[in-house]
Amino acid sequence: MKRAIVLALSVILALTMAAPTVLAQEEGPPNGGAPDVVSGTGPTEFFPGTYAFPLHLEVNGKAKLLELPDGGGVGLTSIATSPGLDVTITNVETPENQATFNITGSIVTSTPDENGEVTTLYRGRNLLSDAEAGTVIAIGNFSFVQDAQGNVVQHLEGKGQLIDVCALLA
Repeated sequence: MKRAIVLALSVILALTMAAPTVLAQEEGPPNGGAPDVVSGTGPTEFFPGTYAFPLHLEVNGKAKLLELPDGGGVGLTSIATSPGLDVTITNVETPENQATFNITGSIVTSTPDENGEVTTLYRGRNLLSDAEAGTVIAIGNFSFVQDAQGNVVQHLEGKGQLIDVCALLA
């Protein structure tokens, strides 16, 4: 549950690539090649405690998650990119309240440091959820840090713009 505090494109990537509700997906070479075409919908339990109403997500576009075994020699565990990915977020209680966002950012996750802490960097435009920031579209350069047990060491912080999705859809 603690690891679910900050979620971003990696969650959407996992959702669209693994969920049974996926509408279309073109497979690329394993762990490489061009981004995959993804389309699908998903439940909103990924964003616990950040809004007062249920959300519905629908993603369409291209995305790719690259996992780097043993840190890839550069201290990273994964890189996610989403050139051309859009998410439509709907307030389920008032479906006329919806917004579509382009989330073409990237996510880079470090290997654990000497203290077991993992830093995740978000660059560009990403859909994120944090206990302090809420559910936001983050535009810029942001980071988040967790300890080895998944506890938050550093909430979402960085430079750029945060668009409060829940305020927009209330």
